Amino acid sequence: MKPKHKLSIILVLLVTNLACSLGGSATPEPTLLPPSNGPTPPTGLETATVTQVVDGDTIQLADGRKVRYIGINTPERNQPYYKEATDANRQLVDGKNVQLEFDAETFDQYGRILAYVWADGLMVNWAIVNQGFANAFTVPPNVKYEAEFRQAEREAREAGRGLWAGSDATLKIINIQADAPGSDSENPNGEWVEIANQGNAFVQIKGYTLKDEANHIYTFGDFEVVPGGSFRLYSGRGQNSATELYWGFVGDSVWNNDSDTAFLRDKQGALVDVYTYTY
Repeated sequence: MKPKHKLSIILVLLVTNLACSLGGSATPEPTLLPPSNGPTPPTGLETATVTQVVDGDTIQLADGRKVRYIGINTPERNQPYYKEATDANRQLVDGKNVQLEFDAETFDQYGRILAYVWADGLMVNWAIVNQGFANAFTVPPNVKYEAEFRQAEREAREAGRGLWAGSDATLKIINIQADAPGSDSENPNGEWVEIANQGNAFVQIKGYTLKDEANHIYTFGDFEVVPGGSFRLYSGRGQNSATELYWGFVGDSVWNNDSDTAFLRDKQGALVDVYTYTY
């Protein structure tokens, strides 16, 4: 490191210490530092200007087009970390010229463009996952960077960043039956998630949520799990009991048969447990 850089660091520390000694308590918004090990942008991409950040994984361009980021899923409005994910996206792209990279499918069911978005040489999709504000969410045939997104998610989870900040709750997802006998949509109660209390105290889970990689979210009502006990959450309809809860789906299902991930969070949004399966 060059001497002038050392001097800059010393000055910053002196200013910080002085502010603390004077009772300063300002806590500015954290600045997201661009990761250094993301994918490398290809050449020949379309350039566009971002005029609005809709949320953590959607933007609007100057020509009116909306772009949904491929390969990731961020919290929806009124969910924990929605604001953080949106702010992270805003810091990366708002008002900038970005480059759009497409995959096999270029539009979703809502008419939005599906793209990998690059800003200042950084893939924004990947960066938001790596910062811990999105989970990897692959929808074939758009799978070009699936491995990179999975790795970014693992790194964020291991570091406990954002969505991956842990909870002290003693609950654990111990099994998922994803492939219901017959048709999943005709037999939603043929799929279920089993959750156990591995602690020595009762756990009240009102306000806890269970979510898949997409946007199926179940919010628990007034329900208590006994020490050492377990219960199953079925996807269909039925009468709730001390060991059985029902999501309420009719003619539809939640869990993908080939692979999916379940995220269990407490009422503050902290991660209680995560369970990934692949068949």
